[in-house]
Amino acid sequence: MQLTLPVILVLGLLAGITPLAIDAYLPSFPSVAEDLNQDISNIQLTLSTYLIVFAVFQMFYGPLSDAIGRRKVVVTGLSIYIVGSLLCAVAPTFEWLLFGRVVQAIGGAAVAVTIPALVKDNLTTNQFAKAMSMIMLVMALAPLVAPILGGAILVLFNWHAIFIFLALLASFSIYLFLRTIPETLAKENRTPLSFVSAIRNYITLARNPIIIGYIMAGALHFGGLMCFVTGASFVYIKIYGISEGLFGFLFGANVLSMMAATTINGRFVERLGIDRLVRYAMFVLLIDASLLIAMCFMERPPLAAIMLGMMLFTGPIGILGSGFIGGAMRRAGSLNGSVAALAGTLRFSMGALTGVVLSMLHNGTFVPMLGIMSACGFGTYAIYRAVRKMEQQNPIHEAN
Repeated sequence: MQLTLPVILVLGLLAGITPLAIDAYLPSFPSVAEDLNQDISNIQLTLSTYLIVFAVFQMFYGPLSDAIGRRKVVVTGLSIYIVGSLLCAVAPTFEWLLFGRVVQAIGGAAVAVTIPALVKDNLTTNQFAKAMSMIMLVMALAPLVAPILGGAILVLFNWHAIFIFLALLASFSIYLFLRTIPETLAKENRTPLSFVSAIRNYITLARNPIIIGYIMAGALHFGGLMCFVTGASFVYIKIYGISEGLFGFLFGANVLSMMAATTINGRFVERLGIDRLVRYAMFVLLIDASLLIAMCFMERPPLAAIMLGMMLFTGPIGILGSGFIGGAMRRAGSLNGSVAALAGTLRFSMGALTGVVLSMLHNGTFVPMLGIMSACGFGTYAIYRAVRKMEQQNPIHEAN
């Protein structure tokens, strides 16, 4: 598969399906609650349910894509996603909407887990990191654009139209995918599908300390990121008195830092290698974790310092995300799909866990959010250092 601009754009569009399903729906919460005569907390339940189902079903699709190929799984997943979106669009009751979101998440999980495996199949780790950085650059636009897009659709039409838009976008994605992306997993490289073999594959991956170390490092960093997403509105709006309109721009600054880092990754990864770029990004994360924990002891840190801490934490996710999963995959043989599934499940599980811990520690200050993010940063660094030490003791050689 040649990494042409159309291929990158199509894969970026597919990778953005899940952020769109999450963020485009957010502005409609009050309207949905009123229309279905529900408390807003019940409508928020449709989001948390989506994330849980999304995380769990990745474990199923990873082995499936290793057995039958990537294209079939993507097309099947998008088709299920379309059905779920249409169920949500015509939902007359809360229970119907919740069921539609479950179906939508089942389909979205197939796409999310297959994209990294599809990209890695025929590429070296450095090439994979460059490709994923470009895909993530396109994908990073989704959380920035989705709430604006969802709000515009809500103003022009109603909340039902948001799900119709998602169904149409997924249909268009199937068309582009089939025209642009070939099958990347040769039949001779596929693994037989069975429940026993799938469990055995996951056990094999979990027993490899380097593979599971990379996956856990990525999950911890993602958990810190989701802690920020969960707590940012309270810290910015309630503590610092930022208006809701200005909050959107301040939140968008983090997306811009992510885009800047992924651009750097794409430009320099083949020259410097992903391992060196990950080292640089980990140094930034270590400095940032120290800054965050220091601010926990301040009465009221300057808003600029808070913003800097958030941008330094979220920015490296493109480099660390592609570097960690690439590091795990280069030791996984033909189990790239299972690696992507395990990584995706643990990432979203860690994101859910940090959100729960944040709510439990909530005390009306910024300390819980900064403390959890700092702990995730230090934890990521500690695991990374341990993994690198093991890699130096057990090196593998791979062409650039």
